[in-house]
Amino acid sequence: MDPALLSFFLRGAALGISAAASPGPLQTLLISETLLGGLRRGIRVTLAPLVTDLPIIVLVLLVLSRLPPMLVRASSIAGGLFVLYLALGLWRQWRASAARDVVEADSESAGWAGLRRAAVLNWLNPNPYAFWLLVSGPILADALGRSTLHGAAFLSGFYGIFIGGMSGIVVLFDQARRLGPRVVRGLLLLSIVILVVFGAALVRQGWNAGA
Repeated sequence: MDPALLSFFLRGAALGISAAASPGPLQTLLISETLLGGLRRGIRVTLAPLVTDLPIIVLVLLVLSRLPPMLVRASSIAGGLFVLYLALGLWRQWRASAARDVVEADSESAGWAGLRRAAVLNWLNPNPYAFWLLVSGPILADALGRSTLHGAAFLSGFYGIFIGGMSGIVVLFDQARRLGPRVVRGLLLLSIVILVVFGAALVRQGWNAGA
């Protein structure tokens, strides 16, 4: 086996572990969707990076570094506001639901709606853009400079571990649902608080960058 091919695969896998383990709005939304709808609903949300990252990668490799700083700041503020909007929706649902009703049926429509929310969140969140611009983008460009196969090795290592790691989170919190409605409500409330913190941080980041 080509040592460079293995090297790019392992570098992608290492970054995938880091991305899956790093707390962020996507992971928090993933936990919330799993608590509300169970295993299948959570697994669908793990597909969001596969839906959103291709245009992000192309944008980063081609034009992002040339964008005016004002647009980057606006992206951060928009992403933060969307995270706060998601937190508000979960809060309203948390307040309106009795303890026995907070866990929703794992319906097809609910599951795919969660994926759509995750996709919008990823597109508005500046962190994936920064990640691909500063960390993964240069490695991918180097890999593609060698061959398409080297680029595919890096991407398969990254997404294989990233999606696998998030799927592990889904399984973990799906099991937590078995602990009863009170535990689910408590964990859901915690995820709402975390979303508020992340959303406020993104808005503040964009606002302070223009100060």
